[in-house]
Amino acid sequence: MSDMLVSLLTQPLWVFVAVLARISPPLMLAPPTRSAAVPMRIRALIAIAAGLLLTPMAMPTAGPMPGDLLNLGLALAVEALLGLLLGSIMLMAISCLQIAGQTAGHLAGFDMATAVDPGSNEEMPVVSNMLGWLAMAILLIIGGHRQLLDCCLESFTRYPVGQIVVEDSWFHEIEYVLRFTFVIAIRAAAPLGIALLLANLVTGLLARTLPQLNVLAIGFNINALALLMLLFVTVGSISYVFQAELSTWVGTCQRIVGADP
Repeated sequence: MSDMLVSLLTQPLWVFVAVLARISPPLMLAPPTRSAAVPMRIRALIAIAAGLLLTPMAMPTAGPMPGDLLNLGLALAVEALLGLLLGSIMLMAISCLQIAGQTAGHLAGFDMATAVDPGSNEEMPVVSNMLGWLAMAILLIIGGHRQLLDCCLESFTRYPVGQIVVEDSWFHEIEYVLRFTFVIAIRAAAPLGIALLLANLVTGLLARTLPQLNVLAIGFNINALALLMLLFVTVGSISYVFQAELSTWVGTCQRIVGADP
């Protein structure tokens, strides 16, 4: 009788802890809760509330609680790994435009113009910060955060609590999405990079033809003006490229959890 009572008490607790380990990484890594402006206590409260809501749904298909501490730790680690995988994929979607902004800022000589990124709480170039906020806004407007939560819910159908099997396809999907992230970053930064390289070429020609001019001061002003004008002109095309390719990151999450795209 006592063993039955203990199992009735520990099984729901085990399912809740496993669900919490799976959904916490996406909530911590994906916007809008990713921002450092959201206190850690609020993020933890959101994760606990979501875990309480999802625990009854995951109970019927959940596996039994592991009998020893080693297997229990391994099971929770695999749950967290799946959640970290889903959250990291959506984080890459934002990072691609931040990489593009960092490249453009470096070409324009804006390496010293930094500001604190509210998402990571680290100093980043201002152009990278601006494009990162643009990516976050597009992701929220399109509903990427809702699609990520849908993938988390679908994951309990393919991978019930305590029954996750690490598959080779996970690593192939991560490799593909990493390459895709850098490709989109290059596509977003290419117009800015080409124009800034041409501006540097014009500055070099001025230095050769008019050596009496203060080329350093003139070159910096030309680069700053070119960067601002190009951002104004190309922000629409950057947004279009990101919005059109956002489905690739979401599709990767759906393929991992076996959801219908």
